[in-house]
Amino acid sequence: MRIAMLFCAAALSQLAPTQNPDDAGIRRAVQFYFDGSRNADSAAMRQAFQTDVAHMLFVRDGKVVDVPIPEFVRRSGERRTASFVPDTFTRRVVMINVAGTSAVAKLETVMPNQLVVDYMSLLKIDGEWRVVNKIFDRLPR
Repeated sequence: MRIAMLFCAAALSQLAPTQNPDDAGIRRAVQFYFDGSRNADSAAMRQAFQTDVAHMLFVRDGKVVDVPIPEFVRRSGERRTASFVPDTFTRRVVMINVAGTSAVAKLETVMPNQLVVDYMSLLKIDGEWRVVNKIFDRLPR
């Protein structure tokens, strides 16, 4: 009986999900992005992104649009309108996938009329996770 219990415990431990030790650092970078987009906080955005190399890419009218992150950060601060109420949006990390010093995070921001899905490419640079590229799309709700 005892051997069977040990076997079951060992089998269950193999099935239990393990959290990568880098998840916290990745979530920290993503939280800077969420905070920066919520509060038009360019300092938080600069902590999320490796601004000297990062780009945002998306498709508009069938063509790829490439926006350097410093321009995206500037635009984010200018985008506040009465209909744009970022505190009411629901944000979440859907998935994180890590391979050494590289990672991908899938994020969702639920807005009244749309769902924004971001895929963030991150690199661990000098011990800190930073977003180096962002691609996204907006899906109607």
